[in-house]
Amino acid sequence: MGSSVSRPVASFLLAFSLLLSCVPSFCADAGPLAISVPPGFEGPTREDVNGGLTIAWIERQPVPGGGTLLQVSAIDVGKSLDGITHAQQVEGANHYLLEFVRGVGHSLENFEFGEFEQVSLAGLPAARVRWTATTSGHAAIGVIYCVLVGHSVVSLQTQDAGTAITPAMYSALGAIEGIRVR
Repeated sequence: MGSSVSRPVASFLLAFSLLLSCVPSFCADAGPLAISVPPGFEGPTREDVNGGLTIAWIERQPVPGGGTLLQVSAIDVGKSLDGITHAQQVEGANHYLLEFVRGVGHSLENFEFGEFEQVSLAGLPAARVRWTATTSGHAAIGVIYCVLVGHSVVSLQTQDAGTAITPAMYSALGAIEGIRVR
């Protein structure tokens, strides 16, 4: 009789503890990475072109057409990254981040970006930069990261309308900084 009572209690406690440990987000594969997409972000949209993959989620805002972007892009560069040193990974992350930043800034007005910062993503050396711009007369802000993972150069970014990092962007930044290598 003791085991018949303790089994339902144990099952309940296990289920309850699993429920408490669940976070209201979902995990998604994005190239060589896995990312926990924050609650409220819809998607993904996915585009595969010429060895590159871009996956994006949007947290919609009450203003028409408004939303916070969370995007991961991975470009397979083949075996060119095999055997590179830590210093070369840092240099590569900075080099490709500049390329990604130029790509973002090309379509915006009054585009400015800050100093590159050296960070770590999934235990790998990475680079990050914050930018501001205007688009159609409205302020925009974003943060872009770059990391080299396996045979891929990966860009991770969030952007939104306004002049300051928004709560949804902070959620996206947390997701980016919590990425894992698959």
